[in-house]
Amino acid sequence: MKFRTAMFGVALAGAAGLFGGVIPPAAAQTETRSFCVYDPIGANGFIYQALQDYVVQARAWGLKLEPRAYTDEGVAASDFKAGKCDMAAMTGVRAIHFVKFAGSLDMAGGLQNYDQERTAIRVMSSPKASPYMQDGDYEVAGVVPLGKAFLFSRDRKLLRSIDNIAGKKVAVLSYDKQASTLARIAGASPVGATIASFGPMFNNGSVDLAYAPAFAYNALELYKGLGQDGGIADFVLGMLSGQMLIHKDRFPEGYGEKSRQWVFDNMFDATLSRVTGAEKQIPDQYWVRINDERSTKYRELFRNVRVKLGQADWYSHRMQHLLKKIRCDSDAGLAECSLDSEGGPVN
Repeated sequence: MKFRTAMFGVALAGAAGLFGGVIPPAAAQTETRSFCVYDPIGANGFIYQALQDYVVQARAWGLKLEPRAYTDEGVAASDFKAGKCDMAAMTGVRAIHFVKFAGSLDMAGGLQNYDQERTAIRVMSSPKASPYMQDGDYEVAGVVPLGKAFLFSRDRKLLRSIDNIAGKKVAVLSYDKQASTLARIAGASPVGATIASFGPMFNNGSVDLAYAPAFAYNALELYKGLGQDGGIADFVLGMLSGQMLIHKDRFPEGYGEKSRQWVFDNMFDATLSRVTGAEKQIPDQYWVRINDERSTKYRELFRNVRVKLGQADWYSHRMQHLLKKIRCDSDAGLAECSLDSEGGPVN
């Protein structure tokens, strides 16, 4: 359940060679573009602050970006869709509504670790992927990691078996079809939430479970809901991403491709450092270790979700196969690697 809660950081590099032949910044004419940035904390959040280096880099390309912080991702996405924002930063959960291939990166159980995510984002940022990183007037201009998503429970005993989740209430973002599908297949009762209501619902006991990245522990004060009896399953339910989208007709030719490569080269590691730092801030007492038998059951659950949503055309089939290949390259012994689902066998 991607609460991604909201789901779901950055370093400066020179512009030389990025846009070959670009006029030196001092002499370049600067055009202004609006940049709507979703950050659950607002202008003081790490996402907004991390993107300031990108704003500086864009100036070297002749663009003056004017960032505006949004604490409500739905409003940011709506403003971008309505054309009120030339560029917007949002989670992959939202981005799937604009560019399906890129947004599908955040699919349930799609990736399990940051090395796998690095591989996926490197492929997405390469020139060969350019045709798939755009859809109509929309184009993804950069992708960064926002952290692993984990299952938070007010009662750690629920995490000892997937069967214990049956009948329990799980907060899901209302617009997230993946989250509600995952909850239903697991036998849980999805309860619609917004970014604003998600934390309070978990903390006051309106729901039993929440699916969130580590930074939600402090940002949304989920430690209040965990209390003394709660726990967090250490199995990765999905990898969240932050994605920058543009109305490509408002930017220079080739901007998206050059921007994606710069973001990967200069922002991936800095952002990753921030999200892993958030994971380390969670006290060890809350982590519930998931053994191999339970991990296998989780993997099968997520595969069923991906197959169902792939058949419903919610996910990009191309991304499904790419992520399956990355998983199986990491662990060729996975049962799914020889199955016909998600694009066929990969070994």
